Amino acid sequence: MNELRTTQKIYWGKELWFALFFLCIGFTVWPLMVYYLGQALGFSYFVEMDLRTWAEGKVYGPLADGIWRALSRIFFLCGPYLFSFALRYALFLSRK
Repeated sequence: MNELRTTQKIYWGKELWFALFFLCIGFTVWPLMVYYLGQALGFSYFVEMDLRTWAEGKVYGPLADGIWRALSRIFFLCGPYLFSFALRYALFLSRK
């Protein structure tokens, strides 16, 4: 009786809260997690670089570096949201 149907309405309030939550994580906590995990695992890329260089030069750097570099930065920062969206979509399809 409680089957999900493709004609079911989308709850935009819930979707917007998921987007807000995971995009906030992606733009704030995610780069720090990657940096400190890279340092803890001893990757020379992160060990030789300080946090300010990582944040200003690599993650949130200027858009003048080119379109591909800017797109890779946006993709990296939106990574947690894209992962959660893909996981939720896969769970939705598995319930059909």
